[in-house]
This record gives sequence, structure tokens and C-alpha cells, in this order.
Amino acid sequence: MVEVFIKIIKGMIIGISAMTAGAGTFAIILGIYDRCMQIIANPFKNFKSNLKYILPIVIGIGISVLIFGKLVLYCLSNYEAYFRCVLLGIIIGGIPTLFKVANKKGFKKKYLISTLVAFIFTIILTEFANTIKAGKTVEYITTIELIIYGAIYAFGAVMPGMTTIHILEYMGVLSTIMSGLFEINLGIIIPFGIGYIILALTTAGMITYLFNKFYGMTYYAIIGFSITSLVMFIPNFSNAFETVVGVIMGVVSAVIIYLITRLEDYTNRNREKISTVDKKEGQKE
Repeated sequence: MVEVFIKIIKGMIIGISAMTAGAGTFAIILGIYDRCMQIIANPFKNFKSNLKYILPIVIGIGISVLIFGKLVLYCLSNYEAYFRCVLLGIIIGGIPTLFKVANKKGFKKKYLISTLVAFIFTIILTEFANTIKAGKTVEYITTIELIIYGAIYAFGAVMPGMTTIHILEYMGVLSTIMSGLFEINLGIIIPFGIGYIILALTTAGMITYLFNKFYGMTYYAIIGFSITSLVMFIPNFSNAFETVVGVIMGVVSAVIIYLITRLEDYTNRNREKISTVDKKEGQKE
């Protein structure tokens, strides 16, 4: 039950991050990224095991979208600095886990090349996005356009450190799409979801392949994307009070995420110990 509860909480964090800056980075920090990509790439392999693993996460995502969807948009509009501090805290709190996972199969200096390339690429992309002002809000979007926007949004969700929110905002469709999702408008949800799913499936397969063939290089490229997101989320404070409150919120969120990752490590170690004891007892019998 503890494991299920932790996954639901992680799903809620993923749901919130998917509505703001893309879920990929946060999924890595929370230790569920690679497994989720494997499941998305091949959902029917070990179906029962996959369902048991991913269902609590999906439930958490659904809960966060239903409960916090409009709140997230409100906070982004009215308390953007504070919200960015929370996102920064989540990333910082998960950095130890990020490097731990990346070095799981060893470390080579050449991996840092992929980190540098990813870092520079994302900085350029972020600077380009920041120079773009949002266009006028588009109230009517065709079905084909919604499928394309769903694919664009999915790319930012599954690729760690990448965010495509700025693109949808520039096109003037972000608020219309988000409102449709939160109001359960099937005319928006279905085509947007089709584009999202198609891109997620194809991207997940590619990422899974890269993990299998180039684990270290791929993960250190992801670290480059993720570290760049720290720069992207740095807020612009308007006064000293906002700065102090923002820093406190960032520290608290960092500690919470760090404790969550530590709790999962503790749970995994206990599971391994129990499995080892069971095997030994089975051998004795």
C-alpha cells in the first residue's frame, strides 16, 4: 500500500508538471521515467505487471488534472514566480537521484559530451522561445490542428528538459486547449489525445532503443536537458518579500522530493531483502 501511495503521489506531480513544463524531467527525478517509456513502447508485454506498475501513476495524473488543473493555470497567471520556485525545488531535490540512475551502468568522460550538446541545444531553444510573444487567442481549432498540437505537446511531455508550452502559447491555442481538457470537451480531448498518443508511442520506442544501446550517453544527454530546465524556471521576483517566500517554497519542495526518492530507495531495498530471504528459505526446504 505504501508503494501504491507513493506512485499515486508521483503521478500527481507528473500531472502537474505535464501542465506546466513537461513531465519527462520530473519522471526521471521520481525514478519512473525509463520504466514508463518501456511500458508505453510495448504495453502488451508483461501486461499484468505493466498495468500494476503504471495504474497508480495514471490515477495520480488523473487526480492532479481534475483537482489542480484550473488552479495550475491560475497560479501561472497570478503567482508565476512562486510556482517556478516550486518546480525548481522539485528538480533540485531530485538531482542526486538523476545522477545515481545515470551512473547505474558506470561512467565515462565521453558521456559529458552529450550533456554539453543537450545543454547548449536547450539553451538556444529556450532563448528563442523567450523572445516570442504569445499570439492572439484562437477560439476555434480544427480537428487536424488539434492532432498536430497534441503531438507537439506530447514531445514536451516525454522528452526530459524540453517544454513545448511556449509553442502552443505562441500559436494562441494553449488556453483554448486547456479549457477544453478541464471542461471535458470531447471535441478537443479526442483529437488532441490521438496526436498525443501517436507521438508518445513513437518517441517512447526510440527512447527505449537508445536506453538499451547507449544507456550512459542517453542519460547524460537527459541530464543536460534537465539542468537547462533549472535556468528556464528561474523566476523574476518583484520584491524582497516575494524572493524570501519563493526561496522557502523552493527549499520545502526540494526536501519533499528528496524524501520521496529516499523513501522509494528504502522500499526497494526492503523488497530486495525480502526476496533474498524467500529464495534462501525456498532453497532450504
